[in-house]
Amino acid sequence: MKNKYIIVFSLLVASLASCQFKESPIFEDTASARMEKYLDDVQNVISHPKNGFGWLMAYFPEQDKTAGGSIYTIQFDKPGAGEATIFHEDVQPAEGWGNTCKYKLTRDNGPVLSFDTYNVAMHYFSTSSSEHYQSMGGDFEFEVFSACADSVVMCGKRSHNIFKMYPLDEAPDTYLEKVKAMVQNMTIGMVEAEITGGLVRMELDLIGRTILIGRKDAEDSEKVAVPFRFTPTGFSLYETLDFQGVKFKDFDYSAENLTLTSNGTVFTMIKPEGYMPYSKYAGKYTLKNSLGTREVTLTEKDPGRSFTLSGLSPKYTLEVKYSAGQGCLLIYVQQIGTLNGNQVWLTVSDGSQFTWSTDAAVKTVVNDPEKDDFMLSLKDAGLYSSFGISSFWLAEFTGAPSGDTYIKGGVTSDDWKFFETDPEMSFPITLTKIVE
Repeated sequence: MKNKYIIVFSLLVASLASCQFKESPIFEDTASARMEKYLDDVQNVISHPKNGFGWLMAYFPEQDKTAGGSIYTIQFDKPGAGEATIFHEDVQPAEGWGNTCKYKLTRDNGPVLSFDTYNVAMHYFSTSSSEHYQSMGGDFEFEVFSACADSVVMCGKRSHNIFKMYPLDEAPDTYLEKVKAMVQNMTIGMVEAEITGGLVRMELDLIGRTILIGRKDAEDSEKVAVPFRFTPTGFSLYETLDFQGVKFKDFDYSAENLTLTSNGTVFTMIKPEGYMPYSKYAGKYTLKNSLGTREVTLTEKDPGRSFTLSGLSPKYTLEVKYSAGQGCLLIYVQQIGTLNGNQVWLTVSDGSQFTWSTDAAVKTVVNDPEKDDFMLSLKDAGLYSSFGISSFWLAEFTGAPSGDTYIKGGVTSDDWKFFETDPEMSFPITLTKIVE
């Protein structure tokens, strides 16, 4: 009986083996021929975009997509040369590199679109740097899932995120200028709307390009985080969000009414206590702390997004970000310069230890937002674990910040210290607006 099963199994294996090299009679062409035809079809689609302006690519790096999304415009040449012209909404081409790179359509367990020569914009998120030594999780090789006149759907080979290309209906530079204008003009943060399931609240991180949505008064653990990219009329989510039976994907922004509208639902901005618009912060201040007082200036850096704080030292300035949702300022841990070849960082301390995590920040609290000579107090923003920030600490590192590269004692050069006397500036710290 055992021998009988052995013989039957052997015959089955032999039968399967004999079929390995035979093409299925279901298809007239070989698998290789079918793949070549599919690649030709994809090439024809991307080389002949509807309207003739090229494609916009919705680009989301990193598997967890915490960086939010951005926009590329891509124009593929006609079949043969294999060259693409690429622009990004933020990343500018480096001198001498230009805006073009080679691309190819190949097969690797399926059709793959690869941008295989260096392009500053296309390879920006996948290139390592001193700040992102493992890069930002970007892709430049994409498995092509489908391609037609209305869209090309792909999957990043590194992140496994879905990337979609849509045909442009206007010139690439015109489209990107509209997106950039929306990035600058949108100054909305916390919004809410009444839907079938009740009152829903949405918090926008315009810098990180994510939304956090949930029922009003819901715990953070109950809220849903979704990344988005800006569009000429507002923003679009990475994927359609089905929240309590209502679907959201594309949002239109009204600067006049400070509202967001999606699928017929209107979200109205909620101004939290102490909210102040971006425009009110620029100007001169008297900064005061235990080390003394000094006049400092907040100058517009990225309109609607950030300021430059100058006056603390002739050696460095600080970047101060604006939270459109809270209407306050945020000062994050950041590198502020180099000293004798070493990196100098503004870090924060809880009184016994300090951290160089760039997630840690302090925020401003205003005493009276209606006054012109208002006073801002600095306090822990509560963004970094349970670390209770009580002071700034200027630290010097021989390389990228770590316990191994830290030079004990903080910054020792007097002309880099706060008020030229101390690497630490403890709370309370206040900034009083100077009315001129």
